[in-house]
Amino acid sequence: MLKKIVRLGLMKSKSHILIFFISLSCAITLGVLDYETQSFSDLFLGKGNVVALVVYTLLFMAVAYTALWFWFQTKEFLEKNTPR
Repeated sequence: MLKKIVRLGLMKSKSHILIFFISLSCAITLGVLDYETQSFSDLFLGKGNVVALVVYTLLFMAVAYTALWFWFQTKEFLEKNTPR
């Protein structure tokens, strides 16, 4: 079981950075779509908005890593159970 979990650790660092930036951009987009946000300065200077950006970024990253884990597990299952 631990070997399967560690497989995500074997990903290239470029993949982790890409997941972070995609998650951050999704969180920023979600913050900009808020009806109270008038500009980017409102988005980054408000204390509650910064906390929300961090939380949303972490949530988007969790979803992305869960999807990757599911993809790796499905790929391994299909490789193991596909008749040759």
